[in-house]
Amino acid sequence: MISASTRALWASVLAVSLSALAACGGGGSDDAPAPAPVAGTPPAPTPAAAPASYWARAFTYTSVGTYVLRYYYSDNVVDSTGRGTYYDVREALSAGKPAVVVYDTVQFVTAEGWHTPLDGATPNHSGPNGAYDYNHGYIGQSTWVDTDVAGQTIASVVAKAQDLGTNTSSTIIGVTAANLTGMMPAGAKIRAISNTESSTPVGYRLSDGFVGNSVTTLAQLIANYPAVSNSASVSTANTVSMGNIHGSNGCGTQVCAQERVRASFSAGGAVTLHLCDLDTVSGAISNCSSLAAASYQVGNAADGATPVMTFTGLPAAISAQTFTRVFVQRGGHVYQGFQDKPATMAKQTRLNKVAFEALAASLVFAPPAIPDHPATTAGTWSVTYAGGDTGSCTALSVNAAAHVIGTCTSSGVGGSFIVSGTVDAAGGLSVGSTSSDASFSGTLGATTGSGTWSRPSASATGTWNATKQ
Repeated sequence: MISASTRALWASVLAVSLSALAACGGGGSDDAPAPAPVAGTPPAPTPAAAPASYWARAFTYTSVGTYVLRYYYSDNVVDSTGRGTYYDVREALSAGKPAVVVYDTVQFVTAEGWHTPLDGATPNHSGPNGAYDYNHGYIGQSTWVDTDVAGQTIASVVAKAQDLGTNTSSTIIGVTAANLTGMMPAGAKIRAISNTESSTPVGYRLSDGFVGNSVTTLAQLIANYPAVSNSASVSTANTVSMGNIHGSNGCGTQVCAQERVRASFSAGGAVTLHLCDLDTVSGAISNCSSLAAASYQVGNAADGATPVMTFTGLPAAISAQTFTRVFVQRGGHVYQGFQDKPATMAKQTRLNKVAFEALAASLVFAPPAIPDHPATTAGTWSVTYAGGDTGSCTALSVNAAAHVIGTCTSSGVGGSFIVSGTVDAAGGLSVGSTSSDASFSGTLGATTGSGTWSRPSASATGTWNATKQ
């Protein structure tokens, strides 16, 4: 499950960028609406699309060579309905070298089927008047106010983004605003934004695990965990987890009183619930108490094919959960899935590309370079290489901003290393190792790629091949 605080960190994307559409608020630009044409006069020409841009969603700064940046990138191209596309891009430096930023691994289901987890290549959408959809099913509405900050001090603008008197959370962490120098240039803007979800998708993480006890179907889940009426006999062997009251946030102590929800089933559609103390270190439960009964339903997920178990009539005692448990039958397992409850996200103040570039200049580091349009090769690639050394890169990530990052493992010399670089509009790839003089170059196509590599210090060369996952 994704806690409300976590979703406030990533799901409040929601009506991102799109300078021509959303960057200026609603479905227009900074300019006043054009007057209605006078009868008999030709229509006004369609304004040119705004250039590609981004909004800085979260910037965590330690030093010039160590930081994490998350930004919403868009080429600001909209369709006939005013709907545009943006991407949640996350990049980092560690000790001056590019580092891999890990996204959540949850998979969500829509009518089109199950989707790979969110990454920097996942298209999200922002429509007219703040409507948005994010990460395969988080749908809602954004409200915002954009403010031109050109001519204001960088220090004062950053202070606005950090002000917890007006913002629920800061988008710039680790930067001392008072130490910044310089002025914001023309085009610099900030956005005060909040988001309200109206619907959320069903999903699960492989890392959250699946039901044991030889359960491979929902029918077996019901049969193998029959109703336990005596709360004193509740155990992890005869009930299944419905999650924690406080999610991953915990209660502040090792043993959380009345924290873990456990369930067992009757064939008629009733679910028996218990609330137990939880040792957050060992995972042991104790002191379980009975809750009011609820109901379960077995049906299909949004794809119309995947069996899922959902719940209704859950007792008020567990209403603090930010999600509802959903059991997902897929691939020979029953996974402990979830559906987040729609939430109102934290208010934030974000810097646009021009404003963030001014901040980067004041801190003396290079801001991200972005292409005019998203990389057509964006996605996750599997790479193998051979020659003077052999090895593989199981997950080479190309984000929509055409930046490449991934971890490779040498089976010849041994050890793992990070590679980073860029891919151009024609698919030309150029990456290098962050820990040696090894480099790779070549071309990525629609689904495959190939090229050469070299490591001059070892007098080693060879070839590589890639397949898009």
